[in-house]
Amino acid sequence: MKSPSPSSAVRTLLHEKLDAMLDECDLVMDNAEFGQVLNDLDNFLYVEGRNFAKEVLQQKLQERIERNETTAEGKQCPHCKKKRKFTTRNPKP
Repeated sequence: MKSPSPSSAVRTLLHEKLDAMLDECDLVMDNAEFGQVLNDLDNFLYVEGRNFAKEVLQQKLQERIERNETTAEGKQCPHCKKKRKFTTRNPKP
């Protein structure tokens, strides 16, 4: 099941963060000692790439939460005041 693509605002934010991370890669390469460029980049990308992936996942989940809260599936039950998925008692054949 393919998830919907992120909104343009989220996509723009993620592109900006990725561009900033690539600029930081240039700084890491420029400041690396002789023979340590790949090792320093590997360490940098491991940490920053993981943080970036976590931010992307958080943004996608937040969008999904907001989208579900506006649909019938995420609305509050009038009887118990809990959010739950509504189903009909007599499903259509």
